[in-house]
Amino acid sequence: MQKIIIATILGAIVLFLFDGVFQGIPNFGVRAVERLETNELTSAKFSERTDRMTYLVTDKTVSFLVTKKAEYYNLKKFFIIAIVSVFVISFVFAIVFTIIKMQNLREVLILVNAFAIIASFGIHIPYLNWWGFSLSYTVGVVFKTLLGWTILSFVQYFFVFHSK
Repeated sequence: MQKIIIATILGAIVLFLFDGVFQGIPNFGVRAVERLETNELTSAKFSERTDRMTYLVTDKTVSFLVTKKAEYYNLKKFFIIAIVSVFVISFVFAIVFTIIKMQNLREVLILVNAFAIIASFGIHIPYLNWWGFSLSYTVGVVFKTLLGWTILSFVQYFFVFHSK
């Protein structure tokens, strides 16, 4: 149990820091979102659509919109959710590594990358397909998942589960 706790904490710290660095890459993550100013004709309509997904159709484009009240955008809440998220991921990998008792790093990496590919095709590819997320964003987030989970598995394997 002690190894699971240490692996979870260590992995969560590594994954949280990795995700934070990845968000800072220009044209990806938070840095890729552009603010559009609305005019008086549309701002009232956006307020009516709060907490609902909408799409806006023009003669040449379709835009999918998620409208939230301004209070939703709370950095403290975002950090708490991000921390809980990486702890869950790290904990699940720690449990899996404990149950399966991986013999070598190759087996660990095969399993982790298989999970990352499954998650990407289950989540990110449908967003590209159905919601029109950009190809560059999708490739970036798939790469982030693969690389982040690989780093997480290296850290857990070498510093916790493989240490003698």
